[in-house]
Amino acid sequence: MKCMGLLLLCFLLGCAPVSTLEELEAQAYVSGDWSEVDKRERMIARRQARQGPSCPSGYIAYCEKYAGAARCTCVSRDAMTGILAAWR
Repeated sequence: MKCMGLLLLCFLLGCAPVSTLEELEAQAYVSGDWSEVDKRERMIARRQARQGPSCPSGYIAYCEKYAGAARCTCVSRDAMTGILAAWR
């Protein structure tokens, strides 16, 4: 029974309304407190960094990690095929 209560609580928290960035900015203009806007922008930036670049058709993302920071670029599929074929 406790498990069902915990499951119901998780479900209700997952369905809680989330303010959009625009709504947070409007509230910040009124209150002068921009901490929630900054927090949301950092969260969006982290999410985009995890996803890597959005490459056009015919290109793929090639990422390298240096000192814990990933750097990604778009490389043509033909160039990547040539690089991988050279390693064989």
